[in-house]
Amino acid sequence: MTKFKFQIAGIIFLLAAIAAVSAIFFINRRYQPAVIDVPKIDNKKPVTASTSPDTTNKQDPKPPILKPIPNTFLLSVPFTSQAPTANWDELHNEACEEASVIMAAEYFSGNESSTLTAAFVEKEITKLTEWQDNAFGYHLSIDTAETVKMIKEVYGLNAEILENFDEETLKKTLTDGKLIIFPANGRLLGNPNFKSPGPIYHMLVIKGFTSQSFITNDPGTRKGQNYPYSFDVLYNANGDYSHETKEVDRNKKMVIAVWNVKRP
Repeated sequence: MTKFKFQIAGIIFLLAAIAAVSAIFFINRRYQPAVIDVPKIDNKKPVTASTSPDTTNKQDPKPPILKPIPNTFLLSVPFTSQAPTANWDELHNEACEEASVIMAAEYFSGNESSTLTAAFVEKEITKLTEWQDNAFGYHLSIDTAETVKMIKEVYGLNAEILENFDEETLKKTLTDGKLIIFPANGRLLGNPNFKSPGPIYHMLVIKGFTSQSFITNDPGTRKGQNYPYSFDVLYNANGDYSHETKEVDRNKKMVIAVWNVKRP
C-alpha cells in the first residue's frame, strides 16, 4: 500500500511538472515582442513624399553688369545745315526737323561722310515735306510725336520719346548707340551763329558728350557741326512744340531717341 502511494505521488508530481512547463511556454509565446520589418533608407538620396511640392530655393539670375559711362563719347554723324544752299526762305527757316531726321537716317544707313551734299539734302527735305503734307496736312512745324511717326514711316528706323530725362539718361542713350533728336526753344540756346533773335522752335541732333558739354550737329547754322552745349542750357531750352500756341511748351521735357536694331 505504501509503495502504491509513492507511485501515485510520483505521477501527480510528473503531471504538475508537465503542467508548469506548459504554462511557462504558453506565457512566453503570448508575450513575445513582435518582429517589425524596418525598410532600408538610401542615405544618398533625400527622402520626400511624392505629393510634396518642390520647395528648393532657386537663386535669382545675376543682374546685368552695367558699363560705366565714359568721360567722352562721340558718334560720327554726317552734318548738314537746314539751308544747305544758304537759301533761308520760309521753308528752310523751318526745316530743322527735316535736317535733323536726315542726319540721323544717314548715320544709321552707314554713311561715313563728314558732311552731306546740298543736292542730296534738298531732295530729302522735299521728300519729307511732301510726306508731312500727306500725313498731317502741313509741314512747316511738327511736334515730337509727329517727328517720331515720320522717322518710323519714312526711314524705317526705331524711335521713341524719352520724357523727364536727366543728364545721365542722355549719356546712357548715346553710349547705347542711339542718337538724340532734341526739340527746344532756339532763342534760349544762346547760339551766337543764329540770326537774331533765333528760332522760336528748333531741333538739333545730340551725338556725343565730353565732361563739360554735349556735342551736337545743329542744323540752324552752317557752323553747327560738333557744336557744344552744356546740359543746363539744353535742359532749360527743351520742350515740345505746341500747335495751339505756336511756341515751345517747356513744361514738357522730352527728347527723341533714334536707333536701328540692324546696326550694332
